Amino acid sequence: MKKWHTKKLVYGFKHKLVFPYPDGLFDRLRPFALGGLPASILLFENELCNGHCYDRARLISLALKDATVVHADIDSLRVQDGVENPEHAFVETTDFGGGKTWVIDTSIGLVFDKDYYYKIERPKVNHVFPKDFLMKDPTIHEIIASNFENDKYMLTSYLPFVEAAIKNSRHLGTVMYRKKILEELEVFKKAIGFDELRAEIDADIKLMFKDPAALDAKFGIVRDQYGREMSRNGVPNPYYKSREEMEQENAYLESIKDDPDKLNEFWSKVIEETTEEMQREYLATEKLANQRLELILKNPTANFYELFGESSSDVDEKI
Repeated sequence: MKKWHTKKLVYGFKHKLVFPYPDGLFDRLRPFALGGLPASILLFENELCNGHCYDRARLISLALKDATVVHADIDSLRVQDGVENPEHAFVETTDFGGGKTWVIDTSIGLVFDKDYYYKIERPKVNHVFPKDFLMKDPTIHEIIASNFENDKYMLTSYLPFVEAAIKNSRHLGTVMYRKKILEELEVFKKAIGFDELRAEIDADIKLMFKDPAALDAKFGIVRDQYGREMSRNGVPNPYYKSREEMEQENAYLESIKDDPDKLNEFWSKVIEETTEEMQREYLATEKLANQRLELILKNPTANFYELFGESSSDVDEKI
């Protein structure tokens, strides 16, 4: 099957039925990031996409005006040993012109003529998600509203491995874009001061062992007498409970442990409060995501770390 699939890809390239991602798609991914990593790098590295088709299909749809995410069983998975569920996710779009519908398969990093893709993979469509539905997805809101000022510190732990994978990859989807994404990676690292960021993290780790109080002072962390974080830079920890509050709650639970009605009332209240808090967080994230989308539409190829590389409060004030 693998040899047959490779022959079909070669035939598709020769007959203009299969294409690499165009530069325009690359540029329109710049305003988005996942865990601090630009989508314009992430989606061009096959190792970070293969096996994550559901998430990556939705992510790449952000760069398209017309996008439909399709979940379907496909032949490439049907014939693989050990694969119980042959379902795959891909994107259909008319954005690439030619009066056609095109398929973007993020797991291989290629664009296909839809008729040709369907001929190769014979998809049995299970679910279809149009663009307006995708833009209501809480996961998409979280990506658009992400705080790079916080996320950038994650990069120090995994970006060197990403770079090594790009340089040593043998995956078609990475090899095709290797030169481009390595150049983009260098621009990104320089723009965010990656070397300085790593030095800062290394210094913080040393300080954590040498003088934890000094590290707390750097981040404005206030702790209670038991070492639990109460606030950071003047912002209260929303999940903090004092020991007294916890003891009172535990004592009350102990007192009602044999009363099913009161137990039900207690846990119902906890669930209600938790649900209300989740709804507040969802609405706040949705609002910020929609506001940011307005800025992105005005400058659809700007790097996300230039648009939103400040703290959330600064961005909110700017918006």
